[in-house]
Amino acid sequence: MVQLSRRAIQRLGKVTDTELAAEESVPVSEIRKHRRSHGLPPAVRGNWTPDSVALLGTMSDSEVAKQLGITANAVFARRTRMGIKPYGKSIQQKRHSWTKRELTWLGKISDSEIARRLGIDQTTVAAKRASLGIEAIQRGRSARQWTKAEIALLGQLPDAEIARQLKISRRKVIAKRQSLGIANRLSTLQAKRWNAKNIAELGTKPDEVIAKRLKVSIAAVANKRRQLGVAAFRA
Repeated sequence: MVQLSRRAIQRLGKVTDTELAAEESVPVSEIRKHRRSHGLPPAVRGNWTPDSVALLGTMSDSEVAKQLGITANAVFARRTRMGIKPYGKSIQQKRHSWTKRELTWLGKISDSEIARRLGIDQTTVAAKRASLGIEAIQRGRSARQWTKAEIALLGQLPDAEIARQLKISRRKVIAKRQSLGIANRLSTLQAKRWNAKNIAELGTKPDEVIAKRLKVSIAAVANKRRQLGVAAFRA
């Protein structure tokens, strides 16, 4: 396994493997190996426990939502993020042919009401809405309208920071950013950090010198160097 910084080891299981991998510039599989070697379960956003996750795909999202006391949209989001196929009729109902009029309802009428009108499962509605980058209606109100100034923040600040400033969930920020095709700030920073100039410097100086200049951990530099097959600097 690749070497991780002390800070990264302390964060195992506290942040997602994907986030930690990006921070340390290592493959997600390596973070997963370290986490498992410490006997730590993966970090899960929200109140999802192993038992509640086990329900996904075993019954309709609406039924899971009732049991857990959350919305069907939250269940749908978790299930699709984990790559779990929908239960029963959902697969067939996803073939519903949407008319232009029906599409105008998305984000303006609740998913449950649209599902009732069309006689299909609520998760089918949620899937169509999400595929179009439309936010769900909240508490009887239309989907949030983003101002130009707020949209300008996307990709420039961390999703969590934008969510804090706008007082909305991080998931909504991610959904809006992805619907506009804006890259994750962390991914953008990684691309800028490891440009041709910085990559060429690997192995020509001690890892700690490069780490200090780039303001990253020594382990992040060492891991990037190993990924590229570059030998460590020797005086």
